[in-house]
Amino acid sequence: MTDRSVADVCLSVGLQSVGSFTTSFTRTFGVSPTAYRARFPPAATHAHVPWCVRRVYGAPNTARFEKTARPPRRTLSA
Repeated sequence: MTDRSVADVCLSVGLQSVGSFTTSFTRTFGVSPTAYRARFPPAATHAHVPWCVRRVYGAPNTARFEKTARPPRRTLSA
């Protein structure tokens, strides 16, 4: 399931006409995309993200340093 718009799904599958997508979808599934979606709850109700993950990914990026390349290793000559 997805909460994306019908037009967005249409373009994502490579079609350029929402009308053609709706016609093909209705022919395949027997109902329009909007009616099909109405049968199911929003996709967001299925997604469960643990609080620890939300905390890490929801935190602002406060890094104040730049990653630099490490200097080449020096080797001892025999």
